[in-house]
Amino acid sequence: MSEVSHSIAGNWFGKYGYEDETEGATFEAVFLESRGYIEGSMLDDCALGEAFVSGTFVYPTISFTKKYRNARLETIEYRGAMSEDGQSLLGVWWIKAELPGHIDTRGTWTAFREGSDSAGPIRALRLELVAAGGK
Repeated sequence: MSEVSHSIAGNWFGKYGYEDETEGATFEAVFLESRGYIEGSMLDDCALGEAFVSGTFVYPTISFTKKYRNARLETIEYRGAMSEDGQSLLGVWWIKAELPGHIDTRGTWTAFREGSDSAGPIRALRLELVAAGGK
């Protein structure tokens, strides 16, 4: 039996969607972890591009803020939990509208540790979408 890792550190493949069930995007995330604090980056397969993340992780709870390199884009808050086997993350995200004419937006997200059985299909979809230009 393999040992379970409850570290968040490493590469993750995931996808997010909107609360109205609109398709979102796939993403690749890299998390670094030190004493309950996390930082890293996320790369969406759509035009939004790369973002930096920072927050906290104390098994099983993860909480982080996502800030895109494009400073004109709004900050996104993520909350979620790691599965008991340490191979998946599941949670919610939301954007508190700060710009005139924008509305609050929210949805769900899931991610799988690179190398896990469940990461394969998302990684393949991500590669397909990136090759198609994120369309």
